[in-house]
Amino acid sequence: MPVTDAPIALDYSEVKGLWFVSARRYALERHGAEALAEVIATMKPRWRAALESPLASAWYAEEAMRDAFAAASTVLAQGNEARIIEMFEGCALYGVTHFWRIALRVASTEFAVRMLPSTWRHMRRGPGKMAVEVDGERARVLYTSFPYFDDLNYRLLVIGTLRPLLRISTGAEPRISIAGYGTSWLTAEIEFA
Repeated sequence: MPVTDAPIALDYSEVKGLWFVSARRYALERHGAEALAEVIATMKPRWRAALESPLASAWYAEEAMRDAFAAASTVLAQGNEARIIEMFEGCALYGVTHFWRIALRVASTEFAVRMLPSTWRHMRRGPGKMAVEVDGERARVLYTSFPYFDDLNYRLLVIGTLRPLLRISTGAEPRISIAGYGTSWLTAEIEFA
């Protein structure tokens, strides 16, 4: 399926505050209050409130999340890609409630993967879309109309959020790779076995 980059307004995308609540908790519990304070101080002043006192049900500009990613990647992961993915995995696991962990464990892997676009729509507002194709023990996840994939942190975020969700569902370590990307699209390949 051919995908092209198209101009998309960056000020239109929003993310649910649950991301910031989970990120704050992750930073505090894994790295401590001083590290969290350093991440916040590294952020642009206009976006700091999103991580200082986030509300799970509020909507925040995607640029606040992008800025938080940049600051956390520098402060908490020192730019190391494996540590950045680990950070995103930790945040994703904090965001998955006890109820959803149970649901993921009892659902088939195919069902869990097919539910990913619903999760995307619950957590994001704006032009971005996610579609999933499942073929046996493989799946392809296609993100479109989301103008952030030129940022390495967003490509690593795909791996860092999909991997723990599928690990919970399958009980095994899924293999996830980025098959291709442009400024506003990305294709991820998943192998379950």
